[in-house]
Amino acid sequence: MNILFLDQKEPVEGKVIKQDNSHILIEGVEKNTSGFLLLTEKGCVFGKYEEFITLYKEEENGFILSNDGSVYVEPEPMPEPEPEPEPEPEPYEPTLEDLQEAKVAEMNMAQQGIIAAGVDVVLTDGTTEHFTLEDHDQTSLVGLQSQVVAGEENIPWHTSDEKQHCKFYSNADMRKITTTAMNYVTWHVTYFRDLRIYIRSLTEKEDVEKVTYGMDIPEAYQSEPLKAMMAQKP
Repeated sequence: MNILFLDQKEPVEGKVIKQDNSHILIEGVEKNTSGFLLLTEKGCVFGKYEEFITLYKEEENGFILSNDGSVYVEPEPMPEPEPEPEPEPEPYEPTLEDLQEAKVAEMNMAQQGIIAAGVDVVLTDGTTEHFTLEDHDQTSLVGLQSQVVAGEENIPWHTSDEKQHCKFYSNADMRKITTTAMNYVTWHVTYFRDLRIYIRSLTEKEDVEKVTYGMDIPEAYQSEPLKAMMAQKP
């Protein structure tokens, strides 16, 4: 799993085993006593262990941290001691809420990626061009809407093809570009918000793990705007 130590900027991959409420074994990474967070593959926090800052014991493949200041003391040898069985380590088990918030963060990243990738627009001459919708693209398109409303012609803009120069678009074409782009963004923002509510309503971990971006949201969790947009889709 991904471990982010508090004195580092980038996470490292290692193994974390909870031994009891005060001791955690970490394997596969360099020794660090700054406290740590556990992250999902998408970089979302699902476990906080800032108080584990005491080196309890060094192991062959790792080290044990404690959150109560305790340090391992080697016991004095006893004659023919009976070996005590090692307690079974307790692997970390995320709660339902942990999984829900991790899934919400995963879906949010998917939404942002899909929006940024952009949308195809069919222009008045029947040709299709692709336009990215990064944050700066969306801001610029909002400004171009005022030029469309003002009836201006020859409005400059660019496609997502970096090999192509910027070019002028007619008022009709720019109206198509801005309308299509804004509708595309509105759809994904609305869909994600309803999906987020649905995820947080689930009561079984297995159901949370099955959620994917683009799935059909049960009607009970569809907002009125989402239903209206779905009804308008061909």
